[in-house]
Amino acid sequence: MKKKSWITLLSLLLVVSLLAACGGKQEPGADGASGKAGSKQKLLLWMPPFGTEETLDKETWSSILKPFEQENNVQVEIEIVPWGNYEEKYLTGISSGQGPDIGYMYMEMMSDFIDMGALEPFDSYLTDKDRENFHYLDKGLIQGKQYALPIVVGSARVLFYNKDILTKAGVEQPPATWDEFIAASKKVKDAGFTPIQMQWGDKAIGALNSTFYPFLWQAGGNLFSEDGTKAAFNSPEGIRAATFVYNLKKEGYLPDSTTSMSEPQAIGEFKSGKTAFSIAPTNQGQEFTKANINWGYLTSLKDRQQGTFAAADSLVMVSSSKNKELAAKLALYMLSGPSMTEFHKMAPFPPVGKDETYQDDDAFKRIYEEDQNMLMTLPAVKGSAGIFDNLYKNLQLMMMGELTPEEALNESAKYADEMLSQNNK
Repeated sequence: MKKKSWITLLSLLLVVSLLAACGGKQEPGADGASGKAGSKQKLLLWMPPFGTEETLDKETWSSILKPFEQENNVQVEIEIVPWGNYEEKYLTGISSGQGPDIGYMYMEMMSDFIDMGALEPFDSYLTDKDRENFHYLDKGLIQGKQYALPIVVGSARVLFYNKDILTKAGVEQPPATWDEFIAASKKVKDAGFTPIQMQWGDKAIGALNSTFYPFLWQAGGNLFSEDGTKAAFNSPEGIRAATFVYNLKKEGYLPDSTTSMSEPQAIGEFKSGKTAFSIAPTNQGQEFTKANINWGYLTSLKDRQQGTFAAADSLVMVSSSKNKELAAKLALYMLSGPSMTEFHKMAPFPPVGKDETYQDDDAFKRIYEEDQNMLMTLPAVKGSAGIFDNLYKNLQLMMMGELTPEEALNESAKYADEMLSQNNK
């Protein structure tokens, strides 16, 4: 999904929100959220689309939440927000006082809203039993508070490999390190196959989840300083990672067509048996099987360490909710084992709690049971969406040969530091 730099709009949001707080308060019971005893309360839930034409999100969540509605005398209005205008929807919704009680956010969004007081932490609503049950609460800690309850932790970007192509190329074992990957790619190329394809032409900055971030972490680098005030991706480790990716294209292991490839197209090259390797989300494994690809995977290659991207998208509570206790109860109900069991029939992700059994592809079970330390998430840094957008554009120029790796990262870091400096004033 396309993410934009919206720092100015967020500043306006703060002003509008303050005005709404001063003059827009509703009388009790005006929207049914806090009215007379016995009246049906209302909660608004915003979720993104995960389903297909056969399995629709709204119908799935309506079925899941029906018992909650009956038990709590509440009507949960469910709105499915398209990915295409996701951030803008939250921006305009919250600024106009029409935002949800509970919503779904990815990490890059949260810091901006937290700094403006638009999100409410869940700390006081969590019991010891909740803290014992949920696997990933630590990934929802921002600025020392539980602003986020992870609901989708997974979709890890792993290195898929085509076993048949590797065998034909004389690669006896799948590569485990950067050096082994280069050696295997040379054999694959010499055997007449394409080693790897990437989506360097994709319009969405989420492409970096597969094309750059894993290599940055494997090289030992980070995106930002620990306090989130400076860019760190232009470090020697970052330049090492960018140079590695750049050299894949320079040496012909990554085709020139990479600069015009979208994610579906790049993954499609592997799916059609044309490439030996693909860095793709785990949910593609099922698609590769359907396409009769004899595949295997590695959670991560290793340079100085191992690491790859995994989503840590979460439920958040909007501060303007008229009934925060009930809203928090809704979020915890959604994350309960029975609810997640039904959700994961539609969207195959690993469990977020001990009260749910693993339902995803067994091939990936070890990622979440044995390789958890390799899974990295994007940090919650104010204005990071715009910074990542600028970084992606400069790295695309690098892949087209218009910037060196050093130039691409240093230009991006200069922009990032300027934005971070403004944000922290």
